[in-house]
Amino acid sequence: MEVNHNAPVIVGDYPFANKVKNEVLSLLKTSVGVGPTNVKASHHTEWNWQPDNITFRNLKLYILEEIETRFRPGFDWGTTHEYRTRLSNENFWANVYEKGDYADPHDHRPNDWSFAYFVKGKWYNSPFVFTISKKRIRPKEGRYIAFPSYLKHHVPKHRYNDTRITLSGNFQLKR
Repeated sequence: MEVNHNAPVIVGDYPFANKVKNEVLSLLKTSVGVGPTNVKASHHTEWNWQPDNITFRNLKLYILEEIETRFRPGFDWGTTHEYRTRLSNENFWANVYEKGDYADPHDHRPNDWSFAYFVKGKWYNSPFVFTISKKRIRPKEGRYIAFPSYLKHHVPKHRYNDTRITLSGNFQLKR
């Protein structure tokens, strides 16, 4: 299978960013971390973080609708938007980057689509980088990036004292 490393990605701003930020900051105080991952961050929540949280569900549905609108015109979704992940325990998680943290190059195959969402960060913090194309997305609170899961990406070492927080997730679209 030939992989298009210059595949188009969606970059947009979520209209309810403050609600998401407040919810994340509140919930991170009591969240449990996981072991080693590609993300070398100070804190990484469990893989299926807050599956019943309506604020997060709305964010995921918004991003999924953006994918549907831009990349799957005419696809019959039925009466509801449905998404699922490869495994029920790998859907949605948070990453907290402190000074010196980073993410190794990786992809999210075999999922169809993945996303990253900037909860907290400054424009000068480490960008989200597509490893092969070198396309860089600067952090902006409330900004999301949706992309085909086969695209390798990484985060360079975070060099600042302020915290950079992201949410990430995967969609495997029902066919």
